[in-house]
Amino acid sequence: MKGQTGKLIYKAGRGNYTNPDAPEKLIRYITRTNGKAGNDLAAWGGLGVTEFAGVDAVIRQFSIVQETYERNGEFGRHIDHEIFSLSPEAEHAALSNHVDLDRMAREMARDIYENDHCQVVYGVHRPDRNDAHTHIHFGINTVSYRTGRKRRENKRQTREREERFGKVVEQEIERSSSGQSAFLDPGHL
Repeated sequence: MKGQTGKLIYKAGRGNYTNPDAPEKLIRYITRTNGKAGNDLAAWGGLGVTEFAGVDAVIRQFSIVQETYERNGEFGRHIDHEIFSLSPEAEHAALSNHVDLDRMAREMARDIYENDHCQVVYGVHRPDRNDAHTHIHFGINTVSYRTGRKRRENKRQTREREERFGKVVEQEIERSSSGQSAFLDPGHL
């Protein structure tokens, strides 16, 4: 599939997500465990966290990593929020080829985890009456588990990640349309 596969939106602008409870609120929103009605969650997961232990454990794990950050002033953002929204064409191709959306989102999260060394929680939200397209939310801990330093993001990095995410979409559509199984691909074991 050539062309625009989707758009990456960086939601953690100046002044957003600076409250200490921001990670919990965003993670609960992403995983749809915030008590609000919503039937659009297709999958959720995380990297750098023990997702099988549940959402409460994931939130605690984000907090533990943030406690390693030694600050000289304000903490700033406690979590970054990015959304990758599939283009109508990519969404159609993904759904008609039965792309494993959880696998695709996990590959995108792996990009953040391996490049920024930060914990990531993702949630795949399918369209409902309020959303036009399938999209994937990413909640990214702003403190690196490796260095204890804050994550920095700029427009160039966001653009480059959008391009890498587009390649993941193309690869997953190609894999599904050719009948390749993720279980038979030794590169993803």
